[in-house]
Amino acid sequence: MDLSGTYTFDTNQEAVWNILMDPDAIAKAIPGVDQFVPIEGETDSWRVQMKVSVSAINGKYGGTIQLSDKEPPNQYRLNVTGEGQQSIIGGSALIHLDYNEAEQQTILHWDAEANISGKLARIGQRVVKAAANMMANRFFGSLADQIQEAEGRKENQ
Repeated sequence: MDLSGTYTFDTNQEAVWNILMDPDAIAKAIPGVDQFVPIEGETDSWRVQMKVSVSAINGKYGGTIQLSDKEPPNQYRLNVTGEGQQSIIGGSALIHLDYNEAEQQTILHWDAEANISGKLARIGQRVVKAAANMMANRFFGSLADQIQEAEGRKENQ
C-alpha cells in the first residue's frame, strides 16, 4: 500500500530537521507510544511499544523504528517494523524537506510504502490509509507544537 502526504511547518528547515532527529521529541509525538528505547549497539534505531486503534482493532504493538539514508538537512528514510493484535506491519517512508523562503515555511513531504498482513489487512486499505494519515498529521502537529514551545522559550530568555 502506498501512502503520501505533506505537512507545513511555520519555521526554518534547520529547526524542523533538528526535531526530526531528536529521539525525545519523536517519542513524545508518536500517538499511543508507551516505550521508545534505543537499540544498544545500533545508531538511529529504537524499540517501540505503542497502543493503536484502527477501526475495530485496538491493542498493543511492538516493533522497531530506524532512520537511514540521512542527507541533512534535506531528507532521510524512516523504516518501521511491528506486530501485534494478529497483524504484522512493515514499511519505509522517504521524508523530504523543502524551505519556502518567501513564506518562511518548511514543507515536509512523505512518501511511504507499507506492507500489512493479518487483521489490519482485512479491515481494508481505505480505513488503514485514513488512520495512517490521521496518525501522521497528529505526529507532525505534535512536532510543530514542540518547535513553537522551544522557540517561545528562546524568545523569553
